[in-house]
Amino acid sequence: MRNPTAVFQRTVDSLVAQTERSFSVLISDNYSTKGDEFIGEATERLQRTGIAVRRVRPPVELGRVEHWNWAHYESGADWLKPLFAGDWLDAAYMAKLRGAMASNASCRYIFCPYLLHLGDQPPTTVSSPWVGRFQRPAEMQPRVLSHGMQFGPPSAAAMERTAWISVGGYPTALPICADSLMFCTLAATFGVLGLTEPLCHFNIHDARFSTNLAQRAKDSFREAITYFGMLGYRAWAERVSFSKLAYARLLWRETRAYLAKGKS
Repeated sequence: MRNPTAVFQRTVDSLVAQTERSFSVLISDNYSTKGDEFIGEATERLQRTGIAVRRVRPPVELGRVEHWNWAHYESGADWLKPLFAGDWLDAAYMAKLRGAMASNASCRYIFCPYLLHLGDQPPTTVSSPWVGRFQRPAEMQPRVLSHGMQFGPPSAAAMERTAWISVGGYPTALPICADSLMFCTLAATFGVLGLTEPLCHFNIHDARFSTNLAQRAKDSFREAITYFGMLGYRAWAERVSFSKLAYARLLWRETRAYLAKGKS
């Protein structure tokens, strides 16, 4: 987090409400200049309710994606579950995540559908075509090259720490699409399990980076085409069999969506 606002309290509420408590919390503050009271209150509340918590700060102020990588690496846990300030989890999230991990021993990356909250609008459920069972790497390799990112935001994800390290973490050269490339790479490398229920709430609040993306359509398009290209190069270098036509259609869909935004 950086400069958290009152929305962070909802995040902490959801952690305290978890029915399964065998987890710890790492609060990583990237040199906030305001909102320290919310961090202090969160730390005290988690400790008071018996949840192990550690508050950290990188040695120097970092860029947004660089901070993600530092915080992930700083954790000593076997599994990582990112959660951004303002997002929250259903009370059953940890219990269902643990159950999925126990039932799928080979799985190293798990995501869930989520509820998208946009201001005062009613929440919208966002799902994926790949929920309900573990999808093997051989299945996911061609799919990420025909469908792209279908896994939701980082707050909807959980991953084994060694798997995250092995794919190089979030690529810092893509500040908008870093999570998209990383999650597609995880799925293509290790497979993926999608839980069936929307257990995460993705909150687009005023202090969020995502609120500025509508004004950065050209940057978003450039990064999307770049990460598609990186996925394609990886598949070509590793001699993965995939449909070149489906890949071309993926590029065309992204281009058509960008051109449509320019006309609106």
